[in-house]
Amino acid sequence: MRGQDTGTAAPPAVAQQPPLTGRVHYLLGGTLPPTYNAWISRDLTGPGWRMRQAARPFVLMLPFAVIFALLPGGAVVRAATVAFLLVAGAGLGFATSGFFRNRRLEQHGFPPVFPPHDEEDDE
Repeated sequence: MRGQDTGTAAPPAVAQQPPLTGRVHYLLGGTLPPTYNAWISRDLTGPGWRMRQAARPFVLMLPFAVIFALLPGGAVVRAATVAFLLVAGAGLGFATSGFFRNRRLEQHGFPPVFPPHDEEDDE
């Protein structure tokens, strides 16, 4: 039976995941090599993309929240500052997730999901 098509499809290719250093570089806005395009495409267009995009500013805000939590001052003031930073990071992440998804798609050579909005067309 060697060489004959049995009619079964090949299993889908598993997307190669970048190493931890590559993921950190990607998280900070860097471009990954084309070998990770399947992983990038799934990250930016697959289920849960909005949550992953919104989590990025939140994660980037964490070191600042820790620093502000360790500064001297009243516990209530420090807690409010930390809460504000984390809520603002998450809110900005959700508000800008579509824009940054398109930017990251174009950065890696994919077409944008939503066409860019040109404000001159409104006038």
